[in-house]
Amino acid sequence: MDIFRTAWPDLVVQLDVWHFMRRLAVGVTTDTHRLYAAFMGQLSAAIFCWDKSDLNLLNEAKRQQLIQANITDPSDSDVSVRLDRKELSLHCRRMTRSTEVIGERIQAVLELFGGDSGRDTMGVSLFHERIWELWKQQQKHVECLQDPKGVQLYTQTGTLKKGGVVLPVYRCARGSTSLESFHLHLQRFIPGKIYLCSFLCVLI
Repeated sequence: MDIFRTAWPDLVVQLDVWHFMRRLAVGVTTDTHRLYAAFMGQLSAAIFCWDKSDLNLLNEAKRQQLIQANITDPSDSDVSVRLDRKELSLHCRRMTRSTEVIGERIQAVLELFGGDSGRDTMGVSLFHERIWELWKQQQKHVECLQDPKGVQLYTQTGTLKKGGVVLPVYRCARGSTSLESFHLHLQRFIPGKIYLCSFLCVLI
């Protein structure tokens, strides 16, 4: 990366979260393991958190919907179980946790699925033994997962009313087709054998 910093001092290069997760997933015995989806979901939750203000607004909208459906005084658990991933992605912004918290949470996820909780009904472990070596190699890249400071990754495209509550509708640049196309452009633009498809690159 030193060559980039020298030639383009204002170029921010971040590691794409999905590609980072796939690096750890190499330590899984098979992606058809019944716990694979749960593991990847926990891994994502270890890296990202939802914007609290957006999440509170969505919870209130869902609560009002339940009240309108004649569910009196719905509890927090009643509300949370009815929130699906599509709604969260549509109305709530996500951000990366701090480097320290991500490291601690990923360690906890690996320890959880690396024990008895990581075995299926046949006793097959989710992980190969090399999962710990992979994690040791990837820990140094956790810092590269941070969202670039001062860069707006979300654009509000409109609003939607649910339960009488007006919710923002967001579009995220993270993981979008346009971003992947930008990776391809950079690979062609910068001379030499340079592979940038695994990185989120932002010109400040």
